[in-house]
Amino acid sequence: MAILKQIISPLAAILLTGCYENFNPEFDTTPVLCLNSLIKAGEPITVEVSHSWVFNDEKSENNHEVTDAVVSVYANGSVVDEDYIPKEGDELRIIAESPVYGTATAEVSVPYATPIGAVKFRPTVTGIWSGDEDFFHYAMLADITFSLNVEMDVRDPAGTDNYYQLGYSGDRSPSEECPDDGEWAASTPYVSLLSLGKFEYDSEPIFKEHVGVFETVMGNSEDMNFMFFTDRQFPGRTYTLHLNFTDNVFRVKSQEYDESLFDCEMYLELVSVSKSYYNWAVYKWNVDEGVIGDLSDIGLAEPKWGYSNVSTGAGVVAAQSSTVVSISLRDFLKSAFDDRDKWKLLNLKF
Repeated sequence: MAILKQIISPLAAILLTGCYENFNPEFDTTPVLCLNSLIKAGEPITVEVSHSWVFNDEKSENNHEVTDAVVSVYANGSVVDEDYIPKEGDELRIIAESPVYGTATAEVSVPYATPIGAVKFRPTVTGIWSGDEDFFHYAMLADITFSLNVEMDVRDPAGTDNYYQLGYSGDRSPSEECPDDGEWAASTPYVSLLSLGKFEYDSEPIFKEHVGVFETVMGNSEDMNFMFFTDRQFPGRTYTLHLNFTDNVFRVKSQEYDESLFDCEMYLELVSVSKSYYNWAVYKWNVDEGVIGDLSDIGLAEPKWGYSNVSTGAGVVAAQSSTVVSISLRDFLKSAFDDRDKWKLLNLKF
């Protein structure tokens, strides 16, 4: 971004010091129905119906609600009721009709969940602080920091274009006795807490396949929140995702030794998403992080219009299904805790 700013500043000075001309944009500003829905296999369908508005419409700015719309959902050609649970492979069509704002329709296919193959992981201790258990009167007391390298195989189905999103989380949260801020209060009888640290975005290049050469040259090539990718580089084959997490922390505090406090798992979620979801994510990235979005903000490029797969051009209807695997950290954390005295001797602290 620093390079981009250096280039834009003199360029803007040249381009913006010309004659001014009045113009009237010729586009329809009549409000239309807007549909938004993220449909998940195995969960009820929820559709948000609103209407479009222009930025200078102060009345509509705070109220986009549409109360007179009738929404119908079709699954595989047949109308279904509000209790319908979508399945993988369903062909869905949503129709909303309003006497005031007209009709809006959208179609989406619920993708099949893609199987996850082999998962290999290698955690490595980077530091341990264990205090003085005798002084604090705790049988278990430690902060363990570690890195975690994961290799996960994605088995891409053949014969179709597939779009993915990666998700991850940890399952060990503070006990009810632990304050929300995670501080160690003297009155807390026990707690164990797993906090996942930094995801090393550069460890897996496929997350950057949406980044163009222009963005790379200008330095807009990294966004740790963009975890979408496609099978363009491995259609119908198996691809190994390389994932690296650093500065992870496991904290344990207990007046009694309890091995169950080491029962921590990390969850990896491979989300198969519809093409509409992927296209919306790429559009959003281009607006927020891409060079064209930056240039359009200051009038040096054509405005980046929003992506939509709704007939009115307003809103996005998307679908997804998921496969989840878990990684048990129990044995690693127990071993690290048992070896904490070695770290004391080496005077290595977190």
